[in-house]
Amino acid sequence: QPVDAEVPERWNWDSPILVSPHDNETIYFGSQRLWKSENQGTAWEAVSSDLTTNTNRYELELMDRVWSVDDLYDNGDMSKYATLTTISESPLQEGLLYTGSDDGLVHVSADGGENWQKSSLKIPARSFINDIATSPIDPNTALVIADAHKLGDYSPYVFMTSDRGKSWQSIAGDLPDGTIVWSIKQDHEVADLLFIGTEFGIYFSYNKGVNWVKLKAGVPTIPFRDIALHKRENDLVGASFGRGIYVLDDYS
Repeated sequence: QPVDAEVPERWNWDSPILVSPHDNETIYFGSQRLWKSENQGTAWEAVSSDLTTNTNRYELELMDRVWSVDDLYDNGDMSKYATLTTISESPLQEGLLYTGSDDGLVHVSADGGENWQKSSLKIPARSFINDIATSPIDPNTALVIADAHKLGDYSPYVFMTSDRGKSWQSIAGDLPDGTIVWSIKQDHEVADLLFIGTEFGIYFSYNKGVNWVKLKAGVPTIPFRDIALHKRENDLVGASFGRGIYVLDDYS
């Protein structure tokens, strides 16, 4: 709950939560700020200020006009706007944190949240940051998925940075037009090997996003909202939207 003159927290429908890869007592949780607990949620502290644009959704145009509250423009059953949607911490460097928001911002902190820098990622304004994945191979590398389909733009937005968000390059490669991408992971041994979960199945790239190959072998053409790589077993695990979990056994 807000205290003193604090602004109330804004929580996304799917507010992001992350267990630190360095300490399972440490948990991160996102509102418009990033929160940290060092005792598995017993106590929390904010480790950032607002990491969004702090935009009031009711001041944005919809169908070429800004609607009045008297127009029964009610989205109270929807998520709050200007909220964090994804969090990632480098498995190689404790305290190297990335956040993404539903209004198109990516922030980076290299010191556990003491200082934050807004990334230079160039995407359509108010895009939704679906996922950020920090590299298990290089602490300077991270991958970002952006999504602008709610703005009428169905282009795949997939990016990689090798300098902690100072610059980005597109790795959408030859993904088909209209492919919404939800999740991304990098292999823990081969830096060029990437996997993505999309609205139309799972793809992999063997050359760091230059080319993408759609997985078949029983993988249906359905949305995969999340994917994970099981490091010990070398399994690819895909969480579908409404059709259960699929596992590719030992992709090595």
